[in-house]
Amino acid sequence: MAAFPLDHTGQMRADLDVGAAALERLGFLLSPETPQQGAVPGEDGMRPWATANRCALFREGYLELIGIRAPGRFNPWSHFMARHEGIHIAAFRCNSADEAWPGLAAQGFRPPVQRARSTPAGEMRFRNIFSEDAGWPEGRIIVIEHQTPEVLWRPELLEHPNGASALRQCLFVSDRPDELSVRLAAFGADLAGCAVLSAGDFAEMFPGEAPPSPPCMAGHVIAFADLDRAIRLMEGNGVPVGRDRLGRAFVGRAHNNGAVMVLTEDRPA
Repeated sequence: MAAFPLDHTGQMRADLDVGAAALERLGFLLSPETPQQGAVPGEDGMRPWATANRCALFREGYLELIGIRAPGRFNPWSHFMARHEGIHIAAFRCNSADEAWPGLAAQGFRPPVQRARSTPAGEMRFRNIFSEDAGWPEGRIIVIEHQTPEVLWRPELLEHPNGASALRQCLFVSDRPDELSVRLAAFGADLAGCAVLSAGDFAEMFPGEAPPSPPCMAGHVIAFADLDRAIRLMEGNGVPVGRDRLGRAFVGRAHNNGAVMVLTEDRPA
């Protein structure tokens, strides 16, 4: 069976507008706001949640930003938001959740659940397989089947001022990086989309940065059609761009909603 490629990362920030403004300063074009809904304890069917999201869609993958819009409603992400602002979701894509499920059951994942959301472009439908939090202290792992990708990846949303074109990796930080790499491989993640570091390695890799309390998801790698143009745009908007120990450009956590963002040149095959 083919490995599940990285589909998206999910950042969480209590104030959705502040989070969106940070991504826009980085030069991302965001999708319209979409309220989230799903299971609510003690109630039947799909119910509105406290949260909404906006996304930056790329030719390959996307970034999701989740924030609070209706504080009085059930918030399934509250325990993640209480930890820190930043990435708490790493989602991997499958062709069929039902076909993927048997192999994931033994890895401690929940059965597939059907989800739907209303958007200005129509109803978006997808099936999610969620990790159990006890088995994945780094954050929520999702294996997702997109049933209406045309509703999400609309052509008018793929042209970003910064020229972003692809999500390449999610950066994980763990006290036991080798063990985490084995767990990721065991459920079928494409390890090309995962970089696993120790807290010390992370701090050494990104001067001036420290990860949130590990184990955690601490950053992502984004490819740009014209890296120099992207850097000029960000710096012109007051966002400092540094260099990591490998010489790669990166934006620090303070300017990317709690997550380091590594900037790379897009090199299509």
